[in-house]
Amino acid sequence: MKIKVCSCSNCSNDFDFTGFEVEKCGCLGLCGFGPIGIINSKIIPINDKILNKIKNDPNYVDQLQSLNFDKNTKILMKDNDIIDPENIETYINAGGFKAFNKAISMNPDEIIKEIELSGLRGRGGAAFPTYKKLQMVKQETNTPKYIVANLEEGEVASFNNTILAESNPFSIIEGMLIAAYTVEATKGYIFVNHKAKLAIKRLQNAINQARNKGYFKKVNQNLEFDIEIRRSPSAYIAGEETAMLEVIEGKKAYPRNKPPFPVSVGLFKKPTLINNVETLAAIPYIILHGHQYYTSFGSQGSYGTKMISLTGNVNNPCVNEVPFNMTIKEIIEKIGMGYRDSNKGFLVGGPSGGILSQQFETLKYNYDEVAKTGAMVGSGGIYVIPENMNIVEFVKYLMKFFADESCGQCIPCRVGTKKLTEILQNFLNGKELPNNLDEINDFIMNVSLCGLGQAAPVPLITAMKYFPDEFKIKIHS
Repeated sequence: MKIKVCSCSNCSNDFDFTGFEVEKCGCLGLCGFGPIGIINSKIIPINDKILNKIKNDPNYVDQLQSLNFDKNTKILMKDNDIIDPENIETYINAGGFKAFNKAISMNPDEIIKEIELSGLRGRGGAAFPTYKKLQMVKQETNTPKYIVANLEEGEVASFNNTILAESNPFSIIEGMLIAAYTVEATKGYIFVNHKAKLAIKRLQNAINQARNKGYFKKVNQNLEFDIEIRRSPSAYIAGEETAMLEVIEGKKAYPRNKPPFPVSVGLFKKPTLINNVETLAAIPYIILHGHQYYTSFGSQGSYGTKMISLTGNVNNPCVNEVPFNMTIKEIIEKIGMGYRDSNKGFLVGGPSGGILSQQFETLKYNYDEVAKTGAMVGSGGIYVIPENMNIVEFVKYLMKFFADESCGQCIPCRVGTKKLTEILQNFLNGKELPNNLDEINDFIMNVSLCGLGQAAPVPLITAMKYFPDEFKIKIHS
């Protein structure tokens, strides 16, 4: 009997599969029920007891209820049930590299136009229009040019980039090849958190297999393109794009002053295209199927889908993919399988996102609507806050994370995040909030060198706005 098993790091597969023909597949977004197997097209949680029952009676599978993997709402995860992350042939059989072959027959300007019409925006957090970066790097005359795929993912409770690489590393490689052809880059780097060992292994395997298939030779006529993996020191700040460049160059993870921007003065002072791996993985689907297909998901300003890390007070904490414009409630019900206990609110956008009250359950998950609340889509983290959580304690935990992860290069972030952590601890100890708290927040956000400090006060600001009773604000005279 054939069984496909989710082979990602969030699913353990240490079972006795004697008697089964085992194949690997990627994440199906059912992490809370994992480990997951597919037998006779049924998606089921597996364990030794269930496997033994099926061995003794193959018809037992018919008695089991199948979990749902909705391919119609997915783009990047759509073929995770049929692609073996370690076998390029399964990716090719699912249509892989057709987009690349199509792209190299196109004029680079046509590719950029197609990306522009798709409305694809950076999925790493900043949501910058992808076509603009491609356009700016293409227009640069200084050579050589580089492309860097960001998979540092050092945020608390954020796993979607890692699971993407573990499930379908070939889509990231194909996206990089198309982007490299478009901007005439001669070298690519994938910057990966050193803790993501399985992702690193599978990305390297995907690089080797794609190179052996001859795809790399097709990127440039005069100089063969290549991709190298560089490991991050696992510092949150290393995920900032210019700090990442510093690390690749063998230096400390210190953000650079901007301008100049990496599109003109990037890696080794050369024009550099930097994108999150999720952004790059979307490019093949846009090129192959056309922007009309991509824009059938979401709406103006938020086209396509977003991979999310859904954690906290839900029955199915998981990595999954959702089309933009679902409400938070729909995400909880359809993806999270409902609340586990009574709920208080949501942290939307990762640790630097906004803390929203339960009233935002009907909020549409798209860039514009989320931004109106003071939160952000960010890299796709959604933490569902249980009713018994102390919001002030939660904000203090996030602020301490920023203080610990600050590179210390600029005073507003280095001192400011520690100051806010102290203020929150003092408040929990019974002291009043200072009357200049707003000024402290504004100073950190407006004067910090990079996005870490610029976004650090956001959880505090939104929490005070939507949970005023928990702060019981008293102002010093």
